[in-house]
Amino acid sequence: MKNKTEVNQIAVFERVIAVLQAIQTMPVASTSELREQVLPDLSLRSEQRYLKGLERAGYVRRVLGGNCDDARYFLTEKAKQLFGVQG
Repeated sequence: MKNKTEVNQIAVFERVIAVLQAIQTMPVASTSELREQVLPDLSLRSEQRYLKGLERAGYVRRVLGGNCDDARYFLTEKAKQLFGVQG
């Protein structure tokens, strides 16, 4: 039987994988698209903090556009290695 901490850790892990897979497959992985497709249960601010954590960990690269609330995200080489993505 899993305890609450294990369930939370698994949920976080699954969310990370879902976000990285979405960034890999979306033509434009913007903050708004990621929120709509993968993170609908998070507020904008929570989503931004979440994505900032992935950026700090070296899994995604953020590129700001004209609207800083709607940045675009790209996988780094570190993240691509997880999925066996070339280039």
